[in-house]
Amino acid sequence: MSLTELLTRIRPSVEQELSRLRPPYTLYFSLCDSQRRASVVHVQGQSFLQAWEEGQACALELAETEKLDVCWLRVDWVFTSRESTWRQLKDVLEITKRNYFRRGIALDPDFKFSFLEPELNANAMLYGGNQITHAIINEKNFIIYAKKRYGSEIKLDFSPERAVYLLFTRGIFCSNTEGPLPLNGPNRDAGRRIIQELDEDCVYRLIRDSSTYLASQVKKNGQFRYGWHPCFDRPIAAYNNLRHASSIYSMLEAWEVTGDEGLKSAILQALEYLTSRLIKTARLPNGTTAAFLVESSREIKLGGNGVCLLALVKYTTLTGDDAFLTLMEQLALGICHMQDPQSGKFVHVLEYPSLAVKEKFRIIYYDGEAAFGLMRLYGLTRDDRWLTAVEKAFEHFIKAKHWRAHDHWLSYCVNELTLYRPEEKYFQFGIDNFSEYLDFVLERITTFPTLLELMMAAERMLTRMQQKNTFSHLLARVDLEKFHAALEYRAHYLLNGHFWPEYAMYFEKPGKILGSFFIRHHAFRVRIDDVEHYLSGFVAYRNYLQNKCTQNATRAISTASQTGFATVSDNWNTENLVSATSGSWITPPQSPTWRATGLCIFPPGMRPGNIVVVRPKNGDRFIPQNRLNTLSYKPQAVITDDPEFSLPDSTPILRVPDLRNAILNMGRYARSQIQGKIIGITGSSGKTTTVALLHHLLRAWGTIGKTEHNANLPLGISWNLASIPWNAPFTVLEMAVGNMQLNSAIARPDVAMITNIHPAHLEYHNNTEEIARKKSRIFSGMKPGAIAVINRDIPEWPIIEAEARKHQLRVATFGEHPHSHFRLKNYTADTGRTVISANGRDFEFTPGARGRHMAINSLACLTAIHTLGLNIEVALPLLPLFKPLPGRGDFSRVRIQGKQVHLIDEAYNANPASMKAALRLAGETKLSRHTAKKILVLGDMRELGKQSKQFHHDLVPHITETGADRVLLLGQEIGSINETLIEQGINSAAYQDSSQLKHEILNSIDDEDLLFFKGSHGSGLHLLVKELLEPEPAN
Repeated sequence: MSLTELLTRIRPSVEQELSRLRPPYTLYFSLCDSQRRASVVHVQGQSFLQAWEEGQACALELAETEKLDVCWLRVDWVFTSRESTWRQLKDVLEITKRNYFRRGIALDPDFKFSFLEPELNANAMLYGGNQITHAIINEKNFIIYAKKRYGSEIKLDFSPERAVYLLFTRGIFCSNTEGPLPLNGPNRDAGRRIIQELDEDCVYRLIRDSSTYLASQVKKNGQFRYGWHPCFDRPIAAYNNLRHASSIYSMLEAWEVTGDEGLKSAILQALEYLTSRLIKTARLPNGTTAAFLVESSREIKLGGNGVCLLALVKYTTLTGDDAFLTLMEQLALGICHMQDPQSGKFVHVLEYPSLAVKEKFRIIYYDGEAAFGLMRLYGLTRDDRWLTAVEKAFEHFIKAKHWRAHDHWLSYCVNELTLYRPEEKYFQFGIDNFSEYLDFVLERITTFPTLLELMMAAERMLTRMQQKNTFSHLLARVDLEKFHAALEYRAHYLLNGHFWPEYAMYFEKPGKILGSFFIRHHAFRVRIDDVEHYLSGFVAYRNYLQNKCTQNATRAISTASQTGFATVSDNWNTENLVSATSGSWITPPQSPTWRATGLCIFPPGMRPGNIVVVRPKNGDRFIPQNRLNTLSYKPQAVITDDPEFSLPDSTPILRVPDLRNAILNMGRYARSQIQGKIIGITGSSGKTTTVALLHHLLRAWGTIGKTEHNANLPLGISWNLASIPWNAPFTVLEMAVGNMQLNSAIARPDVAMITNIHPAHLEYHNNTEEIARKKSRIFSGMKPGAIAVINRDIPEWPIIEAEARKHQLRVATFGEHPHSHFRLKNYTADTGRTVISANGRDFEFTPGARGRHMAINSLACLTAIHTLGLNIEVALPLLPLFKPLPGRGDFSRVRIQGKQVHLIDEAYNANPASMKAALRLAGETKLSRHTAKKILVLGDMRELGKQSKQFHHDLVPHITETGADRVLLLGQEIGSINETLIEQGINSAAYQDSSQLKHEILNSIDDEDLLFFKGSHGSGLHLLVKELLEPEPAN
């Protein structure tokens, strides 16, 4: 992608943000080819157009001059500034931790000579070396970079009273593969992308990228490149064999998650170097042979043997290769040799080969590493020697109050120990190890990645205590709310230690450090053990997210961390709420400035600042009064139809005559306030995916509203309208065929899309012609001149077109039909390569989700974007970045009962058309190796009326064309085709009970098999997928 294309993609987002500011506008364009430090140019203009055009011209000229093949573009702007002097700035720096100054600096009031925060820090302009703990003006480095940036034109004067200007900036980043991405403003998160929710997918990418980095640091001989000082790309000359071993352990943890073959290859190289070069054997006084990890200084560190065990046990567990069993026993014997059999105390450092004691105690890490390694070996071999040694060690740890060190290795170890010895004294130690440390975890300014490891190990122990209801008096000592807040805060804060491209680009060799983690106060040092600790922490955090232990805390922290690019807004005040609902206050808000963000009508939809609709006494809708205290956030107010309703606190209470009408009227009022465009989407299948995809693409133009929780009927549409930001330029709504006339009257779409018409819900509609007429009612609430986007391939096209013309709508079409305005010309199943024709031009892209139906969905969204007057070339690069929603074509590599399998999850819903599209996808999907099997798991298609049996039998030829090795059927309707499949030579079986089906799946799968699920929601197949993906219980 060219720089011109990157500039085109990023411009709408920048323009939207600057529209909130007053001129003049100062824009900084940072250009990077990933191989060299970013080149920066900045401009100023009295209008956005003037600033942008001048900045764009300067950026293109700079790229040409420096021969940059730009793949990363970042645009920053100043939103405020503060005058200071060098003297005052130095006073501020003296109380600021080194490398933690997060503002830009200008040398003149017009910002002619100015520097962004990452320019200052990546060029060590405020760094005085590792002997000075605070930030400092490094005049030498300042002059070097200033001359490089501005040439001889700049004259530097560091006189104490000379004026300087502190710059407060925000920015947006865009690359060939992602963006535009808004960046955090001037706080501790400054300069990196805003992560609205640290979800499983985000954490997976962190694990993948950082483990890929570690793999890249393994040399051909198996030794690591130990680390870098990235400001000037200087290697760290030292080497630590202990950290060689522990880094392998973290890589194995990551490989368990990603299954990446390149990572595995690097692990094997590093393991070979460890076992053949770094581990030595020695004869013990009793004549047995022990093994020790030996440093180049000939030191034997207690912790070295421990982390070797961690790596080798993990390798053995994941691969089933028992080649290292003897070596692991020898390493364990080495640890036991360093333990006093009476007191349990360990000696920390020996000399090799004499085994003479060099240091009795060096660092408490070693105790935890050794004991944890022994526990993991015990878990593998069940050899009581190792458990006995750990129990003896804990006698000493408890007596010596080792918990006061708050060590993460001890946290790992005690969690493991309590699996096998669930005794009060060990749980007490585990709790003491963190309970007085939570303020430190919450307040520590450095990322301190081992804090997350400490908290994650403790969380696993606490969860088991809660599940088994053991030692409740110990749990009572733990402030669980504070504990989870600290855990979440630390996990989110560690994002500030990741080398995202938008920050790495300012360092000497960005590509070399991309995806790694750094220690900011050590001059952004990147060392394998630094990356190791971040990586292990995020692996544990991903497991925690999968177990869904504290979703509320996650959402709370995610919301609190957002700055500048909110997805909620203060829509409601006391006056417009009363006006919209015809209500009256039972308990009015105490503040005249009271505001609310939106509406909540069921618990999963609760967001910060929402008004909650309370269930009537004899009703079955909305939120019961006794559940108000269990919601994720405190209600901003409640709405009731009960004139006697009361609450024990001062929460505002609004009484309305009728709850349903109040919600509908809030939706109508909200629609009247929305100035942006509303896009309504309906169709027999793919509505939710198309809504998500269009929302994903439109985000290039700012904050976009969309339907949450598939709420596509009148109440749900009204709730969504009441809750989205009313200043959003676009809002994408899913609209169901049920009560479509009312849906359209409330939403009043500016653009209405009909994705397809297929046999679905035929119990309620006689045929597809009737479905087409009912779905066409989406046009009824639209103004003349509004736009209908219609799939031209729909057989019922004449019905739909006539309805659109009746309402005087402009019609835009998409599909494979030769008369489509946006036409699919070619789709290549193997690669996903898609070629479309639009406006007399051909465009090519690869959708992020697989299947021809996703190419059509992408085409539909591009058609809608064009009708909105937007440039589809901005959206095209975003298509490969879309990730399918769960149950709607999500493709992933997962571990099920120890087997690594490929999973395509289409289990959310099904009708005949979507089933055939899914089966085509199954047939197009190639197996990863020739010995793997393709297993289809198919559920009933529901609500097909009298023709249901025929619709199911029509699937037989589509199933046979997939080339499936095994077909498993769940349900009576789909089960009726079992005999036909068997007659055609298909290895098929039918089940009425999902537990029997689950048993058959678990018995059938092998490594690298493809598991494909598709069925209606009512078949329960989605629940079976969820069960299969649940983590296996601990021993």
